[in-house]
Amino acid sequence: MAGLPEITPPALPSKSLSQAALKFVRDAWSILEMKFLFLLRAWYWYVIRPLVFPLGVLFWLRVMVPDDPEVNTRVLAGAIVFGVSLSSANMLSQQILQDRFLGRLKLLITMPMSKSAYALGVMAFSTIQATPIVVLLLAFSSLVGVDLDLTWAFFPLVAAAMLTIAGIALLIGSYAPNMEVGGVMSNLFGVVLVMVSPVFFTMDQAPFILRLVGWVSPMRYAADGLTRSISGDSHIWIEIGVLSAFAVASMALGLRKLRW
Repeated sequence: MAGLPEITPPALPSKSLSQAALKFVRDAWSILEMKFLFLLRAWYWYVIRPLVFPLGVLFWLRVMVPDDPEVNTRVLAGAIVFGVSLSSANMLSQQILQDRFLGRLKLLITMPMSKSAYALGVMAFSTIQATPIVVLLLAFSSLVGVDLDLTWAFFPLVAAAMLTIAGIALLIGSYAPNMEVGGVMSNLFGVVLVMVSPVFFTMDQAPFILRLVGWVSPMRYAADGLTRSISGDSHIWIEIGVLSAFAVASMALGLRKLRW
């Protein structure tokens, strides 16, 4: 009406950048805490797992292949890649599948929580599971005839390989029609990708078809880089660059397609 002052609604309080960042960290930490509680309930399985895979694979290959220092180093690097791939693909996708089909994901979304915070929390949990595998394999390196001479490149290579597999695991966990199919898909991806790539053997030793796979497989670059990094060679810029590109592309696709 004429003569009445115009009433403006009060402005809604806005979150500062620091508050948003703090909430993101707290949300990711909450996811990690919840997953860690599940781990504590069945901690003995997580201890047995690296003793069977890939430590068993390492000793089996050590018996099968010739006793040669270069071959031994390659087998150790391949076992590390195999363990990281299996742990990241299987355990990460299994966590997402359980959250989806057991109803936990709906509760997390309504908190509210961003999918980036959720992804960071489950990936941190996957890293905790993969760490004992890598440590155990390095600890047993002398028993398979490998003299370790780790360089700074070892840890970036392992991290890039984990992120590459994690991005694909996000897709599997998001689009699998049920938990059974998702479990099969994650196991196939974590195992088959390593087995068909030049991981336990070099590109020169691979058949023609597997050499073609090796040119586009991130696991081959991870194995090449780790073989050199545990032998004291730190000039691994090509492997780090290629794996980093795979990791960025895989994580971008996984986060973008993560159903929320």
